[in-house]
Amino acid sequence: MIKISVIIPTYKRSDRLIIAIESVLKQTYPLEGIEIIVVDDNTENDKYRIATEKKLQQFITTHTVTYIKHAKNSGGCKARNTGAKAATGDYIAFLDDDDFYDPEKLRAQVNYLKTHPNLDACMCSMYREDENKTLITSRENTARGTILKTAILDGNLFTSMLLIKREVFMALDGFSNIPRFQDKYFHYKFLEAGYKIGVLDQPLLTLVEHSQIRISSTNKTNVINALDTLRAFELKKQSIFNKKENRFLEHRYHHDKAYYLHDGNIKQKAVALQHIFKSLKTYTGDYNMFKLALRTLISGVLKR
Repeated sequence: MIKISVIIPTYKRSDRLIIAIESVLKQTYPLEGIEIIVVDDNTENDKYRIATEKKLQQFITTHTVTYIKHAKNSGGCKARNTGAKAATGDYIAFLDDDDFYDPEKLRAQVNYLKTHPNLDACMCSMYREDENKTLITSRENTARGTILKTAILDGNLFTSMLLIKREVFMALDGFSNIPRFQDKYFHYKFLEAGYKIGVLDQPLLTLVEHSQIRISSTNKTNVINALDTLRAFELKKQSIFNKKENRFLEHRYHHDKAYYLHDGNIKQKAVALQHIFKSLKTYTGDYNMFKLALRTLISGVLKR
């Protein structure tokens, strides 16, 4: 039987963690073929660590989960990599502590890979809901990007969508230690290395949008630095794109920087406006820059 290691990083959210674990235990894939690894990214001895340990005790006592504790908060990227290093499965899957799997998730993905033996990984689509359980419709719910070019232009991979051979994940040194968009950057380097991924276009998990801290939450400065990392990768690969596509990528880069800064402090708003002006040189019509500029200016007035 193919063994799957499901890695669940957790941070300040012990109340939702149990829902995530139970969604793995309700899989139609045989439980003897599933290993659950919870990586506690709370700081040692703080109230969140204590709460998490208390919630997990029932699963630790019955050896249902492998429980790994970081000495201090290190971020979602390192937490997932910690879990992967401890994993003993043939494949690795990920699940954020605030989300949950559909019961068929692992079985469907394993069967997909069995019927596509040339693939090293597959990704599924997902549902998205808010705290009131209202479904959110979005293009970001659909997995996309099976070749590097399309992944960069319009790819979409969230970590919980992924089922990947453990040996491949480890060969790529796991998720790169960047403060945001680790899943997107992993998508890039996976395909750059020549590995193959397929899309199982079925929603097999639910991502919950809420106001609590997410495992990969970060500040604006770190988001900007991560966007620079993605842009550096794109520039390295610009020869695979035509002129129009390169214009789009440059335009998107300036839009995204402006978007993440537009509601910040005065200095950040000024930088946002600079990127909006820079984006006009490569304007493609894909983003409403006038609307973003207006939001930047109006939010500045409202905050006075």
